[in-house]
Amino acid sequence: MQQHCPGSSWPDYRGHSLLNLTATLAEALGYPIGHPPLRHPALAGLAARHHVVLLVIDGLGEQQLQALGPESALRRHQHGTLTSVFPPTTAAAITTLMTGEPPVRHGLTGWHVYQNNPERIVAALPLTVRWPEDDTSDAAAVAETLFQTPALFDRFDRPATVLHPTYISDSPYSRQHSGQARRLPYRGIEDVFSQLQQTIQADSGPSFVYGYLPQLDSTMHAHGTRAEPVRLLFERIDQAFRQFTESLRGQDVTVLVTADHGFIDAPLERQIDLEDHPELVADLRAPLSGERRVAFCHVRPGRCEAFLANARHRLGHAAWCLASRVLLEQGVFGPGPQHAELAQRIGEAVLIMKDDWTLRDLVPGEKPYYLPGVHAGVSAAEMTVPLIVFHGR
Repeated sequence: MQQHCPGSSWPDYRGHSLLNLTATLAEALGYPIGHPPLRHPALAGLAARHHVVLLVIDGLGEQQLQALGPESALRRHQHGTLTSVFPPTTAAAITTLMTGEPPVRHGLTGWHVYQNNPERIVAALPLTVRWPEDDTSDAAAVAETLFQTPALFDRFDRPATVLHPTYISDSPYSRQHSGQARRLPYRGIEDVFSQLQQTIQADSGPSFVYGYLPQLDSTMHAHGTRAEPVRLLFERIDQAFRQFTESLRGQDVTVLVTADHGFIDAPLERQIDLEDHPELVADLRAPLSGERRVAFCHVRPGRCEAFLANARHRLGHAAWCLASRVLLEQGVFGPGPQHAELAQRIGEAVLIMKDDWTLRDLVPGEKPYYLPGVHAGVSAAEMTVPLIVFHGR
């Protein structure tokens, strides 16, 4: 992809991505998934561990960890750096971690996903319909058409437990992707680590525990990556992690920590409103899907070349403007057979934002809002995530 997007960062599915970490975990726990494992010395002997824990700190990319906690406990236990998936965003990356399949297979292409039958754009995680305004489908109906990849954790050779915040623990997404694993809700940073410790102590047999922490992501979206609330929250997470791991010393347990993606700051003056370019809007048959950093464009029949030429002329300073088929040809969504609806979901054209530019559009009834922190683009800050490993003994 470098010939199309010079200086960009893309997933390395050959052995250094979240997909490969998942493959290593699955192989160690008795259910190989057919993708190359991550061969890292820190992961040797994982299969023999009595307890295995995977923590995902949403948004804690490699560069965020370096900036927020160069002397932190999390940083001290970092053993390497991985790439996320494409696009590097929660819907795509967490689904890979929970199913063992890359985005090319599970088909979740961003916060907003285009569906063709019926034609609509939905927010994949809360399962709300963004467009059209008169679509009254409920969350269960949307989930049935959107979530079709089997869960991974309940195929392991040991019981699995999934910890999600209370407000999403029983959501359709959590239920589908947790499978038959035991689901436990938690109420805050300290509570999730307390429940992790209790779960490990209560399980006399081998166990696997997955914990998801979205708090840092939502705080960086609201404040940017360098704000005081972000720093204070990171310190809370790191202190809880340090106390948790200290309580596990001498025990037969391995704790893996990573993130689904990194982050960048998004200056307001570098935000482009699509409505300011009516000649581009005129060539679209549906609103944008994907993300503010990677926008999938659903173009009217016969207008793709004209749309791309126009986009390059007007937005070329801020975006790489490509035919969406290039993404499929280059394999950026990962290896394996392609999801039946993937080509439709990524539209005919894609606008991949450069530097710290963002792009947004609005649909009827939607209020404009600004996100000081964003992700899903192809900068190293968004694409790279840490591999953190703690062994109890």
